[in-house]
Amino acid sequence: MDFSLRMLAVVGGVILLLVYFRSIVVVTLLNSRSKDVIERVARTIAVTIVHGAIGRKTEHYRIQQSQAWIMPLFILICVIIWFLLVQLAFTGILWGLQIEPDIWRALSASGSALSTLGFLTPSSLAGEYLAVFQAAIGLAIVMLLFTFVPGYQAAVQTRERKVSWLYTRTNEAPTAELFFRWLQGSNGQGRFLDGWEEWEEWFRGVRETHLQSPIVAYVPSIYKGKSWVVAASTVLDMTSLVIACLQRGAPDSARMCRLLGVNTLQLVALELDGRAPIVDQEMPEASKAKVAEFDTVYDAMAKAGLPVAEDKAACLREYLAMRAEYAPYLKQIANATLTPRDLLAT
Repeated sequence: MDFSLRMLAVVGGVILLLVYFRSIVVVTLLNSRSKDVIERVARTIAVTIVHGAIGRKTEHYRIQQSQAWIMPLFILICVIIWFLLVQLAFTGILWGLQIEPDIWRALSASGSALSTLGFLTPSSLAGEYLAVFQAAIGLAIVMLLFTFVPGYQAAVQTRERKVSWLYTRTNEAPTAELFFRWLQGSNGQGRFLDGWEEWEEWFRGVRETHLQSPIVAYVPSIYKGKSWVVAASTVLDMTSLVIACLQRGAPDSARMCRLLGVNTLQLVALELDGRAPIVDQEMPEASKAKVAEFDTVYDAMAKAGLPVAEDKAACLREYLAMRAEYAPYLKQIANATLTPRDLLAT
């Protein structure tokens, strides 16, 4: 019976080590998205704690101040879980192989090696080799803590450059209409056909970073009061307006930008919430603000000499139908990141 328990402890320790190695590779090294239970648990705990502390705060900038703690808390929780996994794994191995006959001494010896303090090193040769190996793991955890954090920060900084660009050109309150006015220009000639490749690249960057590291989606903007979710909503609204008004005359770059943007929001929403949103199959009711927004853009494009479609009502219906494709994903992401819904106009 005692032999069976010890063998079970050794096998369990090896399994915990494999879980640790897989988790740390997925979270810090793997260049593709792979689900990891430790990452999801740490993310859920960090988000729950911070959102619980936020409580009923309604001011966007105050919410952002609190959400800035999600990333540090997430990293701290990951490190704690990794340390515990390794310590418990080697505790089982040391006790199971009878390198340390007492379970509590095995726990102390494991902690001694993992923390590199060396206050209790097994006297046997096998125990010393295991202590060296475990100490190397402990140092690796600390090193990764300081090496993969800059990667997270770089992802946020890259995302926020374009967000700030949009906010600056829309009087710090992005909407499709204000974005359109900037695109229209002071001479009325307009830049409706240009620049969509850059936004397509922005959506591609968001897709790569926020799916590989979903915790980044919760990290607020570097700039006070700004939001990447609002920026995504504004750009998709504008591309939808351009496509709906110009029909076949719409540039392929705008179509590609919108297609990638909608797909990106869909995947991010699914990753954050764990379930697909319920999409209303019926035509959404046209709000006065959205109808007015559409009228402004359509009339201005016609005035600028762009080849707008003649049936204005049909264009409006198409615009509203296109908005209905991504509005559920925006709402889902906004709920997950505590982005005020009134900023999205959805």
